[in-house]
Amino acid sequence: MDALLLIDTDDASYPSDDAMETLGDIVTRTRAVGGVLIFASTKADLADTPDEELSIFVPDEEDLVLRSESPDVFEGIDDLAAGLHDLSVDRIIIAGADATSATPGTDATSATPGADATSATPGADANTGEPGAGAGSDATDPAAEAGGDADASASSASTPGAVYASAMAGLVCNFDVVVLSDSTTDPDGKLVTWGDAAADAGAMVKKTADTWLRM
Repeated sequence: MDALLLIDTDDASYPSDDAMETLGDIVTRTRAVGGVLIFASTKADLADTPDEELSIFVPDEEDLVLRSESPDVFEGIDDLAAGLHDLSVDRIIIAGADATSATPGTDATSATPGADATSATPGADANTGEPGAGAGSDATDPAAEAGGDADASASSASTPGAVYASAMAGLVCNFDVVVLSDSTTDPDGKLVTWGDAAADAGAMVKKTADTWLRM
């Protein structure tokens, strides 16, 4: 079974109207079939915000609303992986705002280029820690497709953050992971540019319209 995990989709963190409309489609489809929908916030300043205000998609009583103390939500939320496994979830579809800057040479949430997959690393295989072919990607760099900035070093979209760290942690926790390439944005609302690295690490990278939840 699938779960849809949305990270930091509050107004301030997720400013792109285009991404909001795209992601809203799969949110609607998930709710229509009674799927597992999880809203996670990594923002300390939103810790006391009411659940229904924590996302532009207005979580309701059927949704799971969680607050993480770490960019890696599997580290920051107690028993999240175990709870999802108990619900028979084996694949996580993930999107949202990738707003946390990487810090090279730190711990498992650092999303550091050049380290292994257990440290949420671009370009490493989730099982071996070695670079390799990913589980699949149906799109190249979404920012390039959209005609966005080609120079990744000039954009905050090139720095993996909470969505990337959580996606890599999901792989380590034995979930299949699908990253929605056209619904994951940086703090400026631009599509992130690390899709190829996520695919190399073992995630699937897909367009939202091409992704259907398994029940």
